[in-house]
Amino acid sequence: MTMYDREESIERLSEKLDEKQLRKVITQGYSDISLSLMAKLRPEFAKQLVDNKYSPETMNKLTDALAHNKIDEDDFWHIVDHSQHSGFNEKYVDDFLNSIDNGIYHRCAANLLVVVQYEDVSYNEGLVYVKSGAFYPTEDACLTVTDDIAKELFDMGVKLRGCEGFNHYYDVDDISASLKDHDAIFVGDKNLALKVNEFMKQPDWEQFKEYAVKVLGSEIQTVTGNRLDQIHTNYIADRNMRLLFEKVQQEFESFKADLRTKPADDIINAAYEIVSKEDIVCYCEYQTPELSEKQYNALLSSSNTLDEVYEEWRSNSEFHSLYDIGLALEETADKIQYAIEREVHEQIKQPDKQEVKLENKPKNRSM
Repeated sequence: MTMYDREESIERLSEKLDEKQLRKVITQGYSDISLSLMAKLRPEFAKQLVDNKYSPETMNKLTDALAHNKIDEDDFWHIVDHSQHSGFNEKYVDDFLNSIDNGIYHRCAANLLVVVQYEDVSYNEGLVYVKSGAFYPTEDACLTVTDDIAKELFDMGVKLRGCEGFNHYYDVDDISASLKDHDAIFVGDKNLALKVNEFMKQPDWEQFKEYAVKVLGSEIQTVTGNRLDQIHTNYIADRNMRLLFEKVQQEFESFKADLRTKPADDIINAAYEIVSKEDIVCYCEYQTPELSEKQYNALLSSSNTLDEVYEEWRSNSEFHSLYDIGLALEETADKIQYAIEREVHEQIKQPDKQEVKLENKPKNRSM
């Protein structure tokens, strides 16, 4: 980018700007780069750079970014065009430039800077939305959900708004048509799109989506991300509880089948174990203990969960009522998890021991 020196820039600008504008560019701290850029433009564009709502300091940052190829002319003029009536996003210019330094594509960054002129989000908040993969900033200053997210939200029954061009808004009733026309798609709660994007990556997304729609009913139209997250937590708990019940039920059936092959005296002696295990199975069928997903996974990883929970129940003198079965499940899960973590720790340490043995092997000093 060739530059005029300051004196030549001001001389050329004196032929393009009125007296007030010229006084501003001379006295308000515009850099040599900014003045040189203005001097090369046609009068109407030079005036646009002087009369926009950005401070000279901000214009200097933008012209410097342009001169050093951090942004291109399309980025620059896109930002400037939207600064003619408001400089609200000026406070985010440093974040905008830093994001490009940190690897954000310059066109995406420029579009996002323009978006936050109108959206009720900061630049960095908008960047989080974009990095999530659930949103992207359009050239029409919209922060729209991606096509995949839009389709899923629409399929769930969530109310969506579309925007054709810059300011023609409408209720979406045909998502395929809206996406075909490349219209921006908006959802009432951005966090909802983030949650859907997160849950879509899980293998049971379709099952959870069906579950959520059934639970929410008509509430689905205006559901929030936090509400969907709560439902997902319940869904995971219900799923894990069902899997746990099915596991201990199968183990109980195997236990009874094995007992039938035993002598009558053995069956009579096992009466307490039979009743206790049946209570454990019934508890898992009708109750939902407050276990973490990690604890559920530990119980489900056991070769025989029912045996382990029964042993915990039998060996703890403080367990008496059926409600204590929940505590027995929790204690058993923690012990299984501890054993798993200990085994992993030992496996990690084992190679280190072998390496130490090799290092300590006496050297062969024979000639």
